[in-house]
Amino acid sequence: MYLKPEAKKIIDASDPHWVDVMPAGKFLELPEKTILHAGPPIEYGRMCVLHRRGMVNACLFEGWAKTESEADAMLSRGEVRLAAAMDYATVGSGTGIVTANVPLLVVEDRTTGLRAGVFPSEGRFGGGFCGWGVYSSEIAENLAYMRDGLFPPLVNVLKDIGGFPLKALFAEAIRMGDELHSCQKAIDCLFTRAIIPHALKCPNAAELLSYFATADRFTHNFGQAASRAALLGVAAAGVQGALVAAGGNGVEYGVKFADAPDTWHVAPSPMIVGPYLTPGAKKENQLPWIGDSSITECRGWGGQIRPINPEHGCEGTGPVINGGMIDRNGGWMGAGSTRMPDACFMV
Repeated sequence: MYLKPEAKKIIDASDPHWVDVMPAGKFLELPEKTILHAGPPIEYGRMCVLHRRGMVNACLFEGWAKTESEADAMLSRGEVRLAAAMDYATVGSGTGIVTANVPLLVVEDRTTGLRAGVFPSEGRFGGGFCGWGVYSSEIAENLAYMRDGLFPPLVNVLKDIGGFPLKALFAEAIRMGDELHSCQKAIDCLFTRAIIPHALKCPNAAELLSYFATADRFTHNFGQAASRAALLGVAAAGVQGALVAAGGNGVEYGVKFADAPDTWHVAPSPMIVGPYLTPGAKKENQLPWIGDSSITECRGWGGQIRPINPEHGCEGTGPVINGGMIDRNGGWMGAGSTRMPDACFMV
C-alpha cells in the first residue's frame, strides 16, 4: 500500500503508550443503548448471522433484555442504537462488539496526544463476546474481571511511570519476523518480558503474568489501538487521499479517507484465501471479510510487510491485506490474504 508522504511522516512519528483501561461507555462517551460493530454502518436486518447474534448477545450482556427473543424484538424495532466502531476512537476486530461495559485498552500517541481504545483479548475464551459475538455468564464475568480486577493494579503502576511504551517493541517484532496483523509471535514474547517488572509490583502479579503468557496474540489488540491512534492523527491533519480506516462487516467492506473522515466508501466484502484451514473448519462456513483489524494495514503493517498468501485469488488493484478467516458460527478458521475492493477507491 502506498502511504502518502505526509501520512507516513505522522505515522512514523507516532509514539504509542499504553496508559489506561476504561469502560467503553466512559472512554467513548457512548449514548445509552448503543452497540458498536465492525465494518461500515449496517442495519440489523442486513447483518450476517454472526453479527446479528452478536447484537442479540450484546443486549443480554448489558441487561437490556432477558431472552434472545426479547433482544431480537428490541433490535428489530430500532430500540437499540447501532453504529460502526470506527466512527469512534476504537476499532472492532472480528464482529467488533463494543458496549458501555466492555473494557478498552487505552493507547495514547504521545506525539499528538490522541487516544484510541480497543477491547482486550479475552484469554481462554478466545474471541469471546467482543470478537466472535458469543455470550455466556462466564464470558460476561471474565470481561468484568478484566475491567475491574485484572488490569487496574497494573494500570496504576504504569501511570506512575508515565505509561508503557510500545513503539520499540513493535519495531523489534517486525525485525524478528512479525507482520503485526495475523502474526504476533515475537511481539507477544517481547511485550511479556517488558511488562514483567511492572506486573511484579502488583498484588495480582501471578494472574497478570498468567494472562500475558497464555492469551495468544493478545498484543494484536494493542497494535490495533496504536494504529488507530496514529491514524486519528492523520485524519486530524486532513491529509488528502490518505486512508485512515478500513474494515468489513461480513456483508460490505468500507474505507475512510483523512480529507473526509466521516464518509464511508463501501463495496461487497471480499473473501480471504488462506493456505490452510484449522482442523475441523469447513470452507463453506467462511464469512466474507468481517472485522476492523485491517486498521493495521492502513498504517503499513500486515500484507504490506509480508502477504500470508500472495496467491490470494482476488482480482483487482486494491492493496493486498492479511486477515483472519472467520466461521459464520464464530471462531477462527485460519489466516490468509485478499485485496481491499477496488470499488472502495473509485471516489
